Amino acid sequence: MNFVALRMLTGDRAKYFGLVFAIAFCTFLLENQTTIFANIMKRTASQILDVTDAEVWVMDPQTEYWEQTKALKDTDLTRVRSVPGVQWAVRLFKGNPVARTLDGKFAVSFLIGIDDATLAGAPRKMLLGSWERLGEPDSIIVDKSGLHPAVP
Repeated sequence: MNFVALRMLTGDRAKYFGLVFAIAFCTFLLENQTTIFANIMKRTASQILDVTDAEVWVMDPQTEYWEQTKALKDTDLTRVRSVPGVQWAVRLFKGNPVARTLDGKFAVSFLIGIDDATLAGAPRKMLLGSWERLGEPDSIIVDKSGLHPAVP
């Protein structure tokens, strides 16, 4: 019986190679789409996962996704700090301010604030500057186009 099935499968070479190609291509697409989905999910949570100091995140119950931020009230923060077993709790600031570049153009920037006492949420690897600069007071430089925050 297996011989008849094998003969039917390989009897027409064009159909056989078409079938093998279709199965291989479908398998490739399935793996490709799975990888894309996994990476999208990883990127969605990357900002949360980058803060390794926090084991638990507390967000407003109406929060649907990371980009939709609503600041917790002082009473909510106090309630979180009063939970037994919680050693510390701080707010995470996230915003999209418009900044003026050194050449005078405006650009939307991505700003994540960190706790100044514990530096919780600070990046583990800094491309420019150093951790010590975070403790310094803000400095201002002046050029022909006006005031700009100093770049480390």
